[in-house]
Amino acid sequence: MEIKNRHIELSAKFMEMGKALIEEGHTDKDTIVVQTGNFMVLLGNILLDPKDVVLFGELCSMFSAKKILESMEESKGVKPQETYEEFIERINKIRKDNGLEPIG
Repeated sequence: MEIKNRHIELSAKFMEMGKALIEEGHTDKDTIVVQTGNFMVLLGNILLDPKDVVLFGELCSMFSAKKILESMEESKGVKPQETYEEFIERINKIRKDNGLEPIG
């Protein structure tokens, strides 16, 4: 499979965003922002190899399945985990508490 121009454009955007986040994180001494930047750079690199995209997708699926199983294990006999709407509501409360506009 060939690399399409759109993939190259997206790769560059992820790399630029990642670099900016890494710099911001170092300036603010915020390791979560630095790591998020590293993830964006990783995605930028992965987009340049179709086989890596498939492999990374499989790894993400396995990680998601692990998190779901852990969540199910923790919630045995307890109310099911939050719905998408409840998740967005919780995120918006955190954003509001930090002086940010709500999403969605």
